[in-house]
Amino acid sequence: MSKKRSTLLSVIIPIVCAVAILKSHAVDNSLSDEDRRFIPMYLSGVRAPAENSTYEEELDFIISIQRSVLDIAPENNGLPFSQKREPKELYEAGAGLCYDRSRVIEKILRYSGFETRHVFLFSRNSASDMKSLTTTGVSSHAVTEVLTKRGWLVVDSNASWVSIDSNRHPIPIKRIQLAMEESVDIEWRMEIPSDIYEKPFAFVYGLYSRHGHFYPPYDFVPDIQYGEFIQNVGAAIPTVAFL
Repeated sequence: MSKKRSTLLSVIIPIVCAVAILKSHAVDNSLSDEDRRFIPMYLSGVRAPAENSTYEEELDFIISIQRSVLDIAPENNGLPFSQKREPKELYEAGAGLCYDRSRVIEKILRYSGFETRHVFLFSRNSASDMKSLTTTGVSSHAVTEVLTKRGWLVVDSNASWVSIDSNRHPIPIKRIQLAMEESVDIEWRMEIPSDIYEKPFAFVYGLYSRHGHFYPPYDFVPDIQYGEFIQNVGAAIPTVAFL
């Protein structure tokens, strides 16, 4: 084997292996048959928006979904690591934490025709976002952004709060982050339920866990949904460097 070919293989093989590992650990966002059986249980009594619904109708529906999930799983006990955490599991447990509820909220909204993305928030406790992200004990939260006719809306997973201002306009997570950094007040329609929104924070789209034990194959590789994760490009936040 020539030296040139050997060098090329030494570059290609690690790349192929890395891609294979990442692909095998990607979070699956598709709706399973089991999801489709259980999601209607969350929609019981919820009035679906019309095909040509207004923003206000969309907003009312989204809030109804959030309330339904909070009513069905009101207890703040996280589902065990290294097991499924989908609509069925949350429904049967009647309990969960932010990362469990946000997952189910997202699946219900996608089932209902909305585009969503998972948002992992963490407090900035140092000059480096990477250091904050990898430091044990740093405050964090998992929420959902859903695309409405007026833009992205944050849906909290622990409280009946969505990011609408006093005029009921949606405020995306990026704008909330910038407002905190620049000490700009947002006149909220609802009182903010968590102080993580009121202090400097960073966020990552598509990061479902840093430890890898929420979704198969349940090991040390972080749980990431890459279709959402790619939306971090250009957002000046941590990237795959932490893998």
